[in-house]
Order: sequence, then C-alpha cells, then structure tokens
Amino acid sequence: MILIIVLLYVAFVESTHFYGGTVTWKPVDNTANGSKIAIMFTQSYQWRRSFGSSTYCNQSIIVNQSPKLSSGSGTLQCTTTPSSACGSYSALDIGEYCTDFSTVVDSSSGQISTIENITASSSFCVAFQGNAWIGLQSSNCGSTGRKKRSYTSSKSTTKRTTVSTTTITGCYSTSAAWSIGCCLDLTLRPDGFINTPPVATIISPIQVPVNTLTNISIPVIDADNDYTSCRWAQKTAGFDECGDVCQTAPGSVLDGDNCMLTFNSTGKSAGQYYAVTLMVEDFYDQSTYTPFSSVPIQFLIHIVNASVCPLKPTISSTLSACTAIQVGDTFSFTLTVVQGCSGTTLQDFFTMPPLNMIKGSIVQVGTTNTWTITETWTPTALQVGSQVYCAMATDSAQIQSDQYCLTFTVVTAGSLPLCPGEAPPNTTTTTATTETTTTTTTDTTTATTTTATTTTTSTTTTATTATIRTTTTITSTTEYV
Repeated sequence: MILIIVLLYVAFVESTHFYGGTVTWKPVDNTANGSKIAIMFTQSYQWRRSFGSSTYCNQSIIVNQSPKLSSGSGTLQCTTTPSSACGSYSALDIGEYCTDFSTVVDSSSGQISTIENITASSSFCVAFQGNAWIGLQSSNCGSTGRKKRSYTSSKSTTKRTTVSTTTITGCYSTSAAWSIGCCLDLTLRPDGFINTPPVATIISPIQVPVNTLTNISIPVIDADNDYTSCRWAQKTAGFDECGDVCQTAPGSVLDGDNCMLTFNSTGKSAGQYYAVTLMVEDFYDQSTYTPFSSVPIQFLIHIVNASVCPLKPTISSTLSACTAIQVGDTFSFTLTVVQGCSGTTLQDFFTMPPLNMIKGSIVQVGTTNTWTITETWTPTALQVGSQVYCAMATDSAQIQSDQYCLTFTVVTAGSLPLCPGEAPPNTTTTTATTETTTTTTTDTTTATTTTATTTTTSTTTTATTATIRTTTTITSTTEYV
C-alpha cells in the first residue's frame, strides 16, 4: 500500500509541466485561389525544463535541433464537428525544435512550423489539449483543487478594455488542464485577400515580486496591418480556448486595446503561480468589432519575494520596433543589458526567438555593469511573414528585467524589405556627366546598393558603382516593383 501511494504521488507531481505558448497560422500565398490553400501552422510552447527528457534542452540540442521538445504525447487536432468540416486537415505533432532554455526559471522554449493543404473557404478550429499546467492558483480547479480564498475585482468595459467583474473562489490546483488553439477562416476578406492572423509571443514564467503593481505588455505584429486587440480566453460550446484556466487571473486588469496586462501581487505569496490565457484578435479597423481571427497567448506569472534593491536590469538595442529582412540574408543585432543594482552580475538571459536565431555568449563590457549579447539569424522561406522576438534578463539577486521584445518581417529574396504599413521609397533619378579633354581625365563614380538588413532602417539606397573615362551622360534609376 505504501509503495502504491508513493508511485501515485510521483506521477501526480511530475505531470505539472506546461508553461504556456501560442499557436498561429497563415496562408503561404494570401492571393491563392485554387481548390486547396497551402496553410502554415506555427506552434510555440514552453515547458518545465526539469520535467524530464521530453522537455529538457541545452545548447547542444539547440545546435543539433534534436531531440525535439514535447509533452510526451499530443497533437494539434481539429476540434470542429463533424470532421468533414475540417477541410482535409490532418492532426499535427506538437514536437518542436528547442530555441532557448533557462536554468533560472526552469524553462525550455521551442517552435515548429508545418504546411498543410487545406480546402479553400474552410472554417474550423484546432487545439492542443492536455494535462497539466504547473501547480496554479486557479479559479477552476475541478475535483483536485484545494480552496484557498476568495477575491473580487471590478469591471469596466470601454471599447475592448476588459476587466473581470465576477467574484471567484480561488484555489490551488496541480491538475489544471490546458487547451491552446485557434480557428481558421479561409474565406476572403473585404479587400479580396485571405487573412493572415496576428503573431504574438511572451516569455514564461514572468517573475513578479510580492506587493507590487506590474504592467506586462503583449508584443503583437499583424502582416495585414490590421487593428489588433487582446481579450480573455473563453470556453464555449463551439471552442475551448483555455481548458481549466479561463477566468481572469486574480488581481489582473487587461487593457484590450493596447494588449497590456496590469497584475497586482498585493496579498499574494512567494512561490505561487498564476496562469494567464488571452486571445489576440485582428480587425479590419478600429471601428469594427467582428475579428478576422483569434490566436492564443498563454503564460505564467510567478510570485517571488521582493528584493532589497528594487532596480531591475534593463535591456536595449539600436533596432526599431520592426525590422524587415530578406530570406537567406544573415542578420545580426546586439542587445545591451545594464544592471540595476550595484554588486550584481548578469546571471541569465532567456529568450523566445524565431527558429534558427542563434544567441551568442554574454559578454561583460570591461568591469562595468553593462553586458552585451549578439543574436544572429538567417531566416528561411518557411519564416516569411511576421516574427516576434522577446528576451528577459535576470541578475544574481534574482531580479528579473521587464520583457524586451522586437518584431521582424521576413520577405522573399529579392523583395523590397518593408514592415506592415511601411511605404516603399520614392524612385530617384541621378544624372552625372563627365567630359574628357586631351589633358584632363575626370573620374565619376556613382553607386547603388540595396541593403536588406540594417539596425536603423529597413532599406538604404545610394548610386550604382561605375567609373567613366569617356564623355557620356549616365542616368541611374532605382525602381521597386
């Protein structure tokens, strides 16, 4: 009897390994009009690294892209009934390539993209469902939850800004199930294109000190330059967006229009985890209220003790909010971390990057409190479209920086590198004339270079290199199509 109890206890504890993630999709060609449309599904999940070999990651696994991360089992399945409505979709394995790991927050992150040919004009939902989140302070615990206390929060609805109004009994659960997924709609938008949903990501878990008010910004980019907003995930008869953690996280306020979560940790205890399950939606413009699509963003908040020094490390770079890159171009950028508290060092730099982005070593600048990390990325054809990168630094006093995020737009080789909403540069014409005499030779050089990746602008245009030693007139025109 004792042996049985011990075995059950071990299985019960080790089942808590899910840290959140996101699932999105996009048409490979948003103008496709055949009977089948190539759709790319991208899954990004985060796991408790110490759970076991299936969720363990180190630098060797990242470089070799093997073995893949997984929960041990599970697929991204069509949840719409009847199955004939699923547009010839086949369930996808959730095994993903590890992109980074953290020993400090005990997390492994990964990503995988898969293309399937889906029947045109289909509309259905897909989800990855399983058990369980790490032990949570939850509002829906099922039969295994242990009730702790009640909480009340206020409600205010202005446009899409949402805050929970209900009084919910909080409890502790070690078996809260997850459901993370999205719905596809391949019917044409009013502008005649197939919709491309927004892309969002976030690092999990986010550490929040006790008795503080913390703002958590959700980074979002939309390839169609649609208006985007966030809302709480819901469980309905048509689709389960959130499993057992659908209600507002206790003490949180969501500004939906700005995708900003404010979390109040007053009265909470160090060591507690809270799950946040949101949906990011895209709308034709700010005046419309029917979304084209909804994609999930799910993550953990971990309550930690307040530090004697409240100053967080800060992360910065010279990149703009969005950078456009061509497929096949190798792009590097440097992040700078400045320690907030004296006497501390940079202990951990955890990222949620696009696949194939390689993180360099953490380098201290002399004996200062400044550190640098260089990221290098050569995007592939599978990564055309919107990508989001997030990073978080932790110092030796276990103080975590705010999440720092960048967005990228990957374009096909030879295409004009522009982020959503950016206009192409004007065509310019330059005329240069040189004359040669019997005693003087004048050399004129002009140069035209199109650079797909820079740290300050997405495109730089100058003149075409040529040396002229005869009397002639040259017209140099750069035209983008």
